Amino acid sequence: MKLQNLAVIFAIIILPISLILGIYIDNQIETLRLQISYDSKLNNATYDALKAFQLNTVNNSASDLSESKISDIEASVNSFFNSIASNFNMPGYNRDVLKEYVPALVYTMYDGYYIYSEYNNKITSEDYLTPEQANERKATGEDVEASTYQDGEQLSGLKSYVYYSCRYKKNDADFVITYSLDNYITIKGVDYSSGKIIDEAGYLIDNISGDENNIEYRDIQINNEDNLREYLVENDGTIKEYTYKKINGVKNYKVEETGKCFSILNGERMYTNDVFNQERNNSAVKYYSEAKTFRENINKYIDGLKPTDAVGIDEETKKEWRRL
Repeated sequence: MKLQNLAVIFAIIILPISLILGIYIDNQIETLRLQISYDSKLNNATYDALKAFQLNTVNNSASDLSESKISDIEASVNSFFNSIASNFNMPGYNRDVLKEYVPALVYTMYDGYYIYSEYNNKITSEDYLTPEQANERKATGEDVEASTYQDGEQLSGLKSYVYYSCRYKKNDADFVITYSLDNYITIKGVDYSSGKIIDEAGYLIDNISGDENNIEYRDIQINNEDNLREYLVENDGTIKEYTYKKINGVKNYKVEETGKCFSILNGERMYTNDVFNQERNNSAVKYYSEAKTFRENINKYIDGLKPTDAVGIDEETKKEWRRL
């Protein structure tokens, strides 16, 4: 066979394959481009929602209250949908249209989470009236209106706060452990063997030994340290260095001339009659000492605690956990 014939056959075989591969690669590139574009727009909308929540909570003195926090989160949800419409260039689409494409929004807090999602509305109130019931009572002369929401209606909204908690039964104890994003836990329940009410909270840390005067963590000595210092701007514009300590998360600064304390709230100095009597910072020693005491108090309940001790887990799942 002549070389020219082989070249023609090669071209006939390779050319279609090359065209198909080219189309496939172009489709993959376009898919990746769209994916990156969508991810970027969703990330921007998420950032806008978080920023709105942060600004609302920082500027809201009642942000720790449940009702106020719910309002802040609902405002954040609105920011998310507005940002989605803006980023995807869909200003004509309102929240009711866009929420059909968002299964849920979850706001993870320190010890639990809020979830915004669809739910089936359930109404059990005796005052609930369907449109048909309202019309029948209106016909008799009663001045009534149908309920705004209907039973079984599918709505979207913020559900109640869900704690990171689980109920356990171990030996003769029945208790609930509430977890957090760090190692702080709360344990509440009843020890039926002793009749004792379990009510403990603290930081769960292992490998602590010694006592408050000689505390060690992982064989490392924990000592008192020099107090922290910080520079503050005075009323006359000068800068002065102050010693401070934290009490319940609030910085308390020492006035050297009087030995008294002041804290700063909304840019204003709040003076107290408390005496700054802490020569050295003992917060680390106190932290590990309290954690050691907490661990000793709950040893009986959490030592050897297994997932299968959890209440409300079906037997098939427990069998699978035991197998693992």
